[in-house]
Amino acid sequence: MPKGKKTVIKEIKLLGDNEILINGREYIILETTENIETAKTMKVSSNGNRILRFEDETKKARIDLKRSIDIIKIIFKDEQRAKKFFKTKDKKLILPVDTKKIIATANSFIQARSIVSDYQDKKSKNYDSQIGVSTFYLFEE
Repeated sequence: MPKGKKTVIKEIKLLGDNEILINGREYIILETTENIETAKTMKVSSNGNRILRFEDETKKARIDLKRSIDIIKIIFKDEQRAKKFFKTKDKKLILPVDTKKIIATANSFIQARSIVSDYQDKKSKNYDSQIGVSTFYLFEE
């Protein structure tokens, strides 16, 4: 959907606590509001967020397309390749000898970034001191 485009909502249905069906497509609710099913239009903002608009102009909700994003933890065996990967992000540097493991699955990029930031936060119980050195976290849709 092009940025800045408004879409009139013809059909809207709340599927669960954080899922909503709008015009036949599933979305994840990032920021909700009361009576979210009363939204009239959906707009894509300049930064790519989808914002629901209501009759009451002050009322808004943010949503994102529902996706299945795997967060993959890569542990490089070779320090030199890890340094090159840190600079270039070239996935060709990941070899079969390196450890590759799916650690979580997220429904939106915002949720995926939140999971990875938990591994980067020194105050978190999941903090990974090797992040950016020999350990990297990637997203795969």
